[in-house]
Amino acid sequence: MPFQLFPYSEVVFSVGSIEKAAATYRHYMGWQVVHQAEGDYYQPAFWQLPQGCTLDEMLLRLPGTSETGQIRLVKFHSLKQEYIRPGGQPWDTGGYLDIDLRVNDIQQVCNHLREMGWHSIGNPVQMQMGPFLLEEVLMKGHDEIVIALVHRISPSQPIIEGGKHIVSNVYLSAMIVKDFEQSVDFFVNKLGFQLLNRISVCRPTPGPTIFGLPYNIAPQAPANLAIISPDGSRNHMLDVIKIDNITGEDFSQRALPPNRGILMFRFPVKGIEDYARFVQQNGVNLQLPLTSTCIAPYGEVKAFAVRSPDGCWLEFFEKV
Repeated sequence: MPFQLFPYSEVVFSVGSIEKAAATYRHYMGWQVVHQAEGDYYQPAFWQLPQGCTLDEMLLRLPGTSETGQIRLVKFHSLKQEYIRPGGQPWDTGGYLDIDLRVNDIQQVCNHLREMGWHSIGNPVQMQMGPFLLEEVLMKGHDEIVIALVHRISPSQPIIEGGKHIVSNVYLSAMIVKDFEQSVDFFVNKLGFQLLNRISVCRPTPGPTIFGLPYNIAPQAPANLAIISPDGSRNHMLDVIKIDNITGEDFSQRALPPNRGILMFRFPVKGIEDYARFVQQNGVNLQLPLTSTCIAPYGEVKAFAVRSPDGCWLEFFEKV
């Protein structure tokens, strides 16, 4: 193909306070600040927000890692905002449910975050995900943002030195969708992502689930998962999930700038003009057309944005 997709460089969080949000990532997790600025107007202009809107921002990553799976905190000024998933339950559709971070001691980190004002959706649960035995818990904190803490029991997870308590950048994000096949088709056939695995996970007997379902409901609510990747690697993935026989609120219409929460994922592309043509030829409407803008610290870029059938915002960019 005349273009090449790469793992997402960052996930963007829209927050009410950079200082408050950064306390978790900088002071507790030990992530380093790789960029910080006030008064940026390039990104709000690219997002077609009202003239004069600016934002402050901070880009963070686990020390010793590369420009993938970073977290960018942005604080908008002079704009009315809503929460993307206010009071959202794990089975509610629309936008991004969470980001996933690896930990070595899941119970310890869970308890530490509770002391910092986060709360857990249930307790750590062991689950078999294809060839992987995992222990996982969902934690909700600032700006209604949910983090899945994951410890891979078998095969043992990679060892990454650098931070504290957390041993990875963002490597996965879950999207709860209304129509499973439509969403898989969007990412694989229309955006050109690669399908790594399709599985169904369900408890055979009543008991706890990662989604916090009532115990008696769990056996009747299988979760269908499609794990996808822009480049076929397993370093930075997305997870399409449809939970059968469970309905909830749909937040798709809220999942766009400047609303607060997990706002978007950004993907570097080589040959972005060709890629923009590719997705449009596949019937995808561009949320934002291919435009020259500036994203610090990358500098001048060409970028465009799309939204999934459930409102998930994805940006693709190429350095100029």
